[in-house]
Amino acid sequence: MIFNRADVLIPSPSVELEKWSVIACDQHSAEPEYWDALEQYVGSAPSTLHMMLPEAYLSRNIGQEAESINRIMRDYLESGVFTEVNDSYVFVERTLPSGMVRPGLVGLVDLDQYDYSRDSVSLVRATEGTVEERLPARVKIRTGAPLEMPHIMIFMNDPENYVFSSVQPGRLLYDFELNCGGGHLVGRQVTGAAADRIDRAFQRLIAEAAARYRETAPVVLAVGDGNHSLATAKKCGDRYALAEIVNINDASIVFEPIHRVLFGTDIAEFVRQFGSSVARLKQEEGESYASLIARTDRFCRNYLARFGGTVDYIHNDDAAIEMGRREKCAAILLPALDKTTLFDSIARYGPFPKKSFSIGHAAEKRYYMECRKLGS
Repeated sequence: MIFNRADVLIPSPSVELEKWSVIACDQHSAEPEYWDALEQYVGSAPSTLHMMLPEAYLSRNIGQEAESINRIMRDYLESGVFTEVNDSYVFVERTLPSGMVRPGLVGLVDLDQYDYSRDSVSLVRATEGTVEERLPARVKIRTGAPLEMPHIMIFMNDPENYVFSSVQPGRLLYDFELNCGGGHLVGRQVTGAAADRIDRAFQRLIAEAAARYRETAPVVLAVGDGNHSLATAKKCGDRYALAEIVNINDASIVFEPIHRVLFGTDIAEFVRQFGSSVARLKQEEGESYASLIARTDRFCRNYLARFGGTVDYIHNDDAAIEMGRREKCAAILLPALDKTTLFDSIARYGPFPKKSFSIGHAAEKRYYMECRKLGS
């Protein structure tokens, strides 16, 4: 099966869930102060924060960080931090800061069905280009790790909502408020005959994708967030990876642009071209969204080559504008991608350029919660 039930680890009742669950490592990458404050809040309590390396801290010694992370994972396994939920899916309901509820299903994606290359014809594909240089640090951390924990979120294109309408959630696993304004998270076990219903719904989804894409290889699942984590699992030789499936057609799935912010550069020429240190770009007539992103990234590369500095990718409008107004900084604001075009575009043209879109605002990203023993 393309997506399967799993033996999932969740925190034991003694663990303070508000400190356990933290946002994905690739968020707030230009805001180390966010992570500094989170470290102070969590302290020494059991937390997923201690089992990953925020990208804001990638300048640290990766080897030492990997050793520390793997040691903490082993300590958690040995000290009773986890309880195991066997042969199950986890049905997740995330109440977002906006008040909308985003349903999801946590299980195992079959990595034999996933290929992140640009010319992939696999059933599970990347939505954006994979940056190979970002993988070694992740591989170093995952190699030898006894656990995995996903911030991977994968889209299914299920207009009739077959999969989630088949869900009959069972035992409550967790129910708590997320830290840092992330909303609320509820998880329920789905196993036995209820899980069989989900399996049949996925089989129907695969059949419908095959019928829809008669002229191209079908796309059944498209990796929305965490593609580099999934690519890391593939590189490490794993057969499966834990992930959350969401329906791209659900109203709670809102695509946000990822803006480009230039740091430490001479902005005089930028202001001359755009009239401000904050520029808003639009698609030209007949230009695809992928072409707009490629054009923007070419501009950034050429500008930085002439005037120096670095570029970062910012998911929030207000944050990008504030950063663009700092000394020696500039921001390029992009429009959002129409999500209804995503699957067809990938089927015909392959993945979008890296950092083309984001699923909602930073606070709406997936928080780490479930874990899985690697090698199981």
